[in-house]
Amino acid sequence: MGRRYSILQSFNPSKMNRREAIKRTTILLGGVLSASAITGVMSGCQAEPKGDDWSPAWMTPEEGDLVKSIVERIIPKTETPGATDAGVHNFIDTMMAEFYQENEKLAFRDGLKKVETDAQAAYKKSFVSLTPEQQDELLKKYDEEAYAEGRSREDRHFFRTMKELTILGFCTSEVGATEFLKYDPVPGDYKGCIPYAEVGAAWAT
Repeated sequence: MGRRYSILQSFNPSKMNRREAIKRTTILLGGVLSASAITGVMSGCQAEPKGDDWSPAWMTPEEGDLVKSIVERIIPKTETPGATDAGVHNFIDTMMAEFYQENEKLAFRDGLKKVETDAQAAYKKSFVSLTPEQQDELLKKYDEEAYAEGRSREDRHFFRTMKELTILGFCTSEVGATEFLKYDPVPGDYKGCIPYAEVGAAWAT
């Protein structure tokens, strides 16, 4: 569900960065992004690390912990920072609080409840207490459901929203903009064909 990228330095958020993040996210997800997601990003909402004492504004503390666990499996920490290091869970909370419509919020919250219900049914534990392998097993199922052939845009699976916001949040964070978008404050020469190893490694789930 994710991909990793090599580290560059320096970050200066701009509308061009955000447009690029939207474009890259659309390509990765293979479809059009929601209007709420685009509005939030273009309004300047971006992920920022808040530390361990982070307190969600829209989500309950339990939902915040759950989202934090999910985004870290989508873009896990490896040799470089992951989604939680970038503050993606905080980004999702802000987006839901300030930019998403009530019906979208309800669908997202219902999706989080389903994650907990499925985790308890399958493993008798909360999702946050599962092993990474068990978490990935559930998330893989949601991913397949979300992108199943024939699924209408109106019947939007909560996990599509989760992935959309995770990738957008990561791309608009300092880490994501400098690693994924390859931000360079002073553009250098164009390299039309370079080895994949110079671009980055593959994601985890």
